[in-house]
Amino acid sequence: MKKQLHVLLLLASTFVFGQLTPNEFDYFVQFNGSQFSKKVSLDEILNHDAIKKISNTKKDFNIKDYTSLIRMDKDIIIHGNFSSDSIPFYQITIPIKNREEVKALLTKKKEEEKLTLKDSIIDEIIDYESYSVYNNSKDQFSIAWNNDYLIFIEFIKPILRNESYSNLYTIPQPIYDEEIIEIGEPVEEAEYAEEYNETEYVEEVVVESNENEEQPVEWAVEVEDESSEDYDYNYEEENNEYLQQVEEEKLKRKEKQNEHIDFLFNNGFIIPTSDKINLKADVSAWVNYQSVFNSIKDFSGIVKSMMGGSRNLSSDDIDSFIKGVNFNMYFENKNARIEQIIEYSKPLATVMTKVINRKINKNTFKYFPSQTPLAYMSYHINSEEILTNFPSITAQMYNDNRFFKKEDMEIVTDLISTMLDEKAIATLFDGDFTVFLHDISQYDYTYKSYEYDENYEEIEVEKTDKRTTPIFTFLFTSTHKTMGNKLLDLAERKGVLAKENGFYKVNGSEKEAGDLKIIKDGDVVVITNGLSFLNNSNSNFTSNFKKQIKNNYMYGNLNLKDLIVKYASKENLGKDATKMIKMSEQFEKIDFKSSKKMENNKLQFEMSLHSSSSDKNIILQTLDLVSFLNN
Repeated sequence: MKKQLHVLLLLASTFVFGQLTPNEFDYFVQFNGSQFSKKVSLDEILNHDAIKKISNTKKDFNIKDYTSLIRMDKDIIIHGNFSSDSIPFYQITIPIKNREEVKALLTKKKEEEKLTLKDSIIDEIIDYESYSVYNNSKDQFSIAWNNDYLIFIEFIKPILRNESYSNLYTIPQPIYDEEIIEIGEPVEEAEYAEEYNETEYVEEVVVESNENEEQPVEWAVEVEDESSEDYDYNYEEENNEYLQQVEEEKLKRKEKQNEHIDFLFNNGFIIPTSDKINLKADVSAWVNYQSVFNSIKDFSGIVKSMMGGSRNLSSDDIDSFIKGVNFNMYFENKNARIEQIIEYSKPLATVMTKVINRKINKNTFKYFPSQTPLAYMSYHINSEEILTNFPSITAQMYNDNRFFKKEDMEIVTDLISTMLDEKAIATLFDGDFTVFLHDISQYDYTYKSYEYDENYEEIEVEKTDKRTTPIFTFLFTSTHKTMGNKLLDLAERKGVLAKENGFYKVNGSEKEAGDLKIIKDGDVVVITNGLSFLNNSNSNFTSNFKKQIKNNYMYGNLNLKDLIVKYASKENLGKDATKMIKMSEQFEKIDFKSSKKMENNKLQFEMSLHSSSSDKNIILQTLDLVSFLNN
């Protein structure tokens, strides 16, 4: 039955990611059933061949037995804490149709398990006035439900230290009979030995002396020699005691878990809520980065080692960076869209506003392609602002370090600012970066190989293979007056580059990257093996690109349809070629962008997957593709 319960849990989490209420939860995820159920029904998903194939892998398990209990027009919620500063737990809240149906299903599965498992402990369902509870001895989570909602809940054991549960329940501490001795207090040797029952040691002290001198009394203490006797340590007993402690700890958590369930249901179950959730999205999630940081810090100790053994970072330190991230997902018929909204702290938001507020160098448009590429991405930031603000951000991160106090870090940051000229360094790379994938070409690659003739003598053989290479262009800007030209001249003198008409040719690049060329035109540096794709015309692609980059500091597109078709035509994919073509027929492109505008210290990134069909929800289209690829 454990597998069945896990699948139900997995089904709920499939529709959700994770979010959090700042002052209550570390993460909180909400599947907006009222919104999503209008677009696609649960029956359509469950009756799909891809889902049936998964559920049929276990003959005695029917996923519909569980999903038939769920009300899909209401919200499914996953929330919890993973921070060591609070009680680590997770809870999945699922709206249900009927309390008795849940009990009937669990009872049925419980009886089936009783018949198949000999000598197994079958736990009972306990009915209270307003709710019911089911605890399986094999599982740490508990299941509870009333007339409207069913929950899975588990209190998770803290990762590193037991005191994380100090606000949940008291863990017995070891009792010592010994008197605590403060530093500096003299302790008589005899008293010390008697108090701690020290094992006596045999020790013989030999003192060198002259024959005429009176021989001192030989001091000998009779003790047991542990090395001369078998030392019988019962490791099995110690291991059993440890396992017993683990089990007791589990039972204690389960007990408190059920006490919390009673608290949730006894006075009327209240649905968890968060003001971070977007009710217009099909799935909305929020993750608190401060809690994530603390969780990772406690788990790995990486931060402690990086900080040279300093004290743990506090929430105030992390507050200087990212507060949290929202994920909102929308599933339409033509596309699936995800929004990522990063919420910065006010100090960092001020910095980021300056970093992303950069106008693209117009000279780069001279080397844009005349035709729309298979894929492209453009990224534009103010590198000077990053360098200028880096010392202050670093100072905040290492604030109140054990070895570097705040005043110490101020000296370091001032020294960095004095030694480095941020404005001059930023000219090496201003912040404009664009890449194009124009095409995929195929060429004959000739190479030498060695074989053995009929006399077993090694002979040299020339062979030719078909190879593919991407045709691409990199563009970036550098406004440094001399560095770029000097580096190119140096590469030419060393034989790496060969200067030709208006460009530099990279020697020896033909075998791997094609005919690779470098152009330095004022502030613009071009690296390309597809010079023929570039011209100075103001194409439709360039015009549309200018409109997008005006409002977005990052913008890109991946033409899935044409890219897959071209790749499949160049490579010998065998049976996979049909599947690749099917994918190209199903989906058209992926595009993404990130706005230059920041509202309420939030920066938004958006990505969309576009479908070729509009007669079916994109989730069902994706399941169609999964079913096809698995055949």
